[in-house]
Amino acid sequence: MSAPLRSRPLFAAAFTSLALTSLVLSACAPNAGTEPWDLLITGGMIIDGTGAPAFAGDVAIRGDRIVEISAGPLARSAAARVIEADGLVVAPGFIDAHAHLDPLLDLPGAQSHVRQGVTTALGGPDGGGPWPLDAYLDSASALGLGMNVAFLAGHNTIRREVMGTANRAPAPDELARMQTMVAQAMGQGAWGLSTGLRYVPGTYSNVDEVVALAEVAADSGGIYTSHLR
Repeated sequence: MSAPLRSRPLFAAAFTSLALTSLVLSACAPNAGTEPWDLLITGGMIIDGTGAPAFAGDVAIRGDRIVEISAGPLARSAAARVIEADGLVVAPGFIDAHAHLDPLLDLPGAQSHVRQGVTTALGGPDGGGPWPLDAYLDSASALGLGMNVAFLAGHNTIRREVMGTANRAPAPDELARMQTMVAQAMGQGAWGLSTGLRYVPGTYSNVDEVVALAEVAADSGGIYTSHLR
């Protein structure tokens, strides 16, 4: 597993769908000269993600980078492969900010997402993030994934590890252990903390417990998401 994964960029895996939603138009770079393109998408309605109106045009890709976006036709002879996109939309991949990725290790191609244009998903919502996160990410990396993924540390997962399904507030040493586990998950690449306060055992927690754990995630620049009671 590469070091950048631990510093919390998206856990990336290259995947090219027919609509090429896996390539982000904001990555467009100036034309790099006369080198041939690997792929040319021609005639599609281009939505670049900036809020600008859609326009008909061509997109040229070399390697994993968009190197030219043009409102006029680009030379087809300069591309190793051409995709006719007339009547289709060419856009950046969609981001699913609340994804239950439990089947990911069994279905690493993530085709149910990718075929709908989703190329980035944030897993571990509702307090259910994988634990330990580094081992999970190592397993995913070994398989190779069809989309970019990131994960939240799950409060329910962590609380169950420390306290089982006890219906009470944590003792000071138990809270300290949970805080350590949140910090550990953040150091291993988590993007923040999620809670599922409707579900066991999260439903037994009080506000002070949630705040204490969310503060640990925030100390590492993490976010907080919640399934409310």
